[in-house]
Amino acid sequence: MIFGKTKEILIKVLRSVAGILAALLLVLAAMCGDPREKLYEQYHENVSSTGPLTDEMVVRYVRTYRLLRQRGIEFEQWIAEDPERQKDAFNYIEEAIKEGGFRDYPEFVRVNARIAWAWNMAQARRGMEQQKNLNDWAVRETDSGIETIREVLRDPDVPEDVKVDLRKQIEELEAQKVEIRATWETNKGWAEWAMKLTEPLTNEEEIAVVLRHERELMEVYTGLSAEEIDAIHEHSMTQLGIE
Repeated sequence: MIFGKTKEILIKVLRSVAGILAALLLVLAAMCGDPREKLYEQYHENVSSTGPLTDEMVVRYVRTYRLLRQRGIEFEQWIAEDPERQKDAFNYIEEAIKEGGFRDYPEFVRVNARIAWAWNMAQARRGMEQQKNLNDWAVRETDSGIETIREVLRDPDVPEDVKVDLRKQIEELEAQKVEIRATWETNKGWAEWAMKLTEPLTNEEEIAVVLRHERELMEVYTGLSAEEIDAIHEHSMTQLGIE
């Protein structure tokens, strides 16, 4: 049975996907305004020098990201040892980028953009699928709770005053089910609209490349180990029996 607190959490989760995608669109709007086609054209011109995203690029990117994370940890101490080094801060960072296998900082930024948009689209699609599964699960559990109450109502030994309260619970659960569905449909519409606007910034081939390296990318983006990520996943939606 889905109780009030669970319902609130579910609704917040459903809103989160649309919220993230809407925020991305606000950034895009601030950058370009209309027409959108001009933005898409300018973006692809800016990243075209890298060529299409490849597995080799992602491998270099992951290696470089790890080096940059380590440099970031060491940076404060590096400056503390000699404050005059601040003027060399960019070179300090770019050295890590070159060590990771990129020609220079601009090349790394362009590859980062390609990976980021492919990653965002892949995660948005997965998030929408998971939220739909969660929504369906919530409705099923609510229906199960309603049926359980109805079984009690069919028991002739249950006092009438108790049945009155049980009927009210059914009404509340039915209303809750309507709210869950309505929230999902509203946010689904916004999310699909946002995804449609951002799709031209990537393509299916680059999304597929990113998904082949999803585990490594998740590690470098979160700073967690594979084991830590697996532990979190074990306590996520899979606990609800949702694939």
